[in-house]
Amino acid sequence: MRIAMVSPYSWAHPGGVNTHIRGLAGEMNRRGHRVTIIAPDRGGVPAGAEFISAGRSLPVPANGSVAHLALFPGAGGSVRRAAGEGGFDVVHVHEPLVPVVSTAAVMASRCRVVGTFHAAGEGRSLTYRLARALYRRALERLDYRIAVSESARSLASAHFPGSYDIIPNGVDIERFSPGGERPEGFPPAGRPVVLFVGRNERRKGLRVLLDAFPKVADRVPGCRLVVIGEGFTAGAVLPGIGEALRDRVTVPGYVGNEELPGYYGAADILCSPALGGESFGVVLIEAMASGTPVVASDIPGYRGVVEKTAGGRLFKTGEPDSLASTLVELLLDERLRGELAAQGLEGAAAFSWQVLGGRIEPCYRAD
Repeated sequence: MRIAMVSPYSWAHPGGVNTHIRGLAGEMNRRGHRVTIIAPDRGGVPAGAEFISAGRSLPVPANGSVAHLALFPGAGGSVRRAAGEGGFDVVHVHEPLVPVVSTAAVMASRCRVVGTFHAAGEGRSLTYRLARALYRRALERLDYRIAVSESARSLASAHFPGSYDIIPNGVDIERFSPGGERPEGFPPAGRPVVLFVGRNERRKGLRVLLDAFPKVADRVPGCRLVVIGEGFTAGAVLPGIGEALRDRVTVPGYVGNEELPGYYGAADILCSPALGGESFGVVLIEAMASGTPVVASDIPGYRGVVEKTAGGRLFKTGEPDSLASTLVELLLDERLRGELAAQGLEGAAAFSWQVLGGRIEPCYRAD
């Protein structure tokens, strides 16, 4: 098949939706299909895939985050031409009700249209209410609807009733696997390391982890914290923690896709303390596939992953004391960490793109 995969979000900025598309595109290419990605801006694409730019993006505040969307004049027209005249057998649109790229692709397509809903969280309710008023025809144009989690399905179906197939985000278990090379500058082996991976946004919850870390450091000798993600610098992170502990915090900042598996594999625990707005939590599965247990906030998107894989522990969302006690328990118990790592490694296999590709591929064919 000739498959178009459409993202409304800038391809030049890392994020969960584009990570999903990248993995799915690679799997569909492996299965012998021809994949074209349509998204704003430009960036590296999976081997074998083609790329069509939907124009330049600009940052737009959304759901406690910043979405880079192509809202300049002409973006809709270029997408309509690409989707409508590309000779595709199926157009798979991610976040199909996000303007302008996704909605234009849905309405212009002359073939089967599949829509995947990724969003979760209260902040999306207003967006979906507006979409219900402005883009009802786009919703009606979808031939098949997918949600990446129960929380994403719940939000979408509350505004757009109908049938949704829950097919989660995936992970490349060949790239994310135990035993990767230890990154340069990573804390020395033998010193317990808690890893944070995320963008520099309030909803990612780093503040909760920084508030918890002094309690962890007091109970776990030599414990270190490593913070990676877009927008993080030592100057932005270190003032948020006491001066006596700053030499125990390392801030590499943005880490490229090639380096990321090594960070997961070298850490003792991945901590993801998000406050909300996460429909799934790709970082949890990436860490588990790398053989690293996770400690995550008890939000619906994370809870579903941890309960399904048994590869980590949950703490009370937004509560540093709860986070600190959970981290201390795991850091002081090597046997427990090993059990959680083994369970997570096994559980992550169910989220491999090879498995999920086998579920998505039939959605591309007419009933």
